[in-house]
Amino acid sequence: DDGSYLASFVAEQVGEAKLSVSINGHQLRGSPYSIVVCRNYPAIDKPSKIVNNNGSMGEPWGVAFGNNGLWAVADWSKHCVYILNDKDELVKQFGRKGSVDGQFSCPRGVSFDSHNNLYIADRDNHRIQKFDVNGNYLLQFGSVGSSDGQLQHPCGVVVH
Repeated sequence: DDGSYLASFVAEQVGEAKLSVSINGHQLRGSPYSIVVCRNYPAIDKPSKIVNNNGSMGEPWGVAFGNNGLWAVADWSKHCVYILNDKDELVKQFGRKGSVDGQFSCPRGVSFDSHNNLYIADRDNHRIQKFDVNGNYLLQFGSVGSSDGQLQHPCGVVVH
């Protein structure tokens, strides 16, 4: 009830997996989740209270870990992204509901590249947006459709 989340995940192998999440013995809505493990990441082994400008996290969806000790969480119901440090402290929050550069409509997937730039699957805007680690907009690609270069409600993004 206090907004804390305890998450722990240690991948035994790369590939497709199911991730089941429970809070106080109650299955989280939508759990178990189908995920793809691309490489092993450090476990989150302590509670994290992520507070945004409105006082609490909405509905987190995507999580990614950078190679600089930072990690990112996409909050699809509050249309924003949180950047946290290795002490689980909020470093930056960016984004709001909208369709112009740097705004989101139900962000889902999140991925860091090797330079710690963030790629966000902006689901209802049918695009992927790229930001630097400070949350500054860099570029986007995709538009609604099924032709080359077009997307329909992207929910995930993986950058190698």
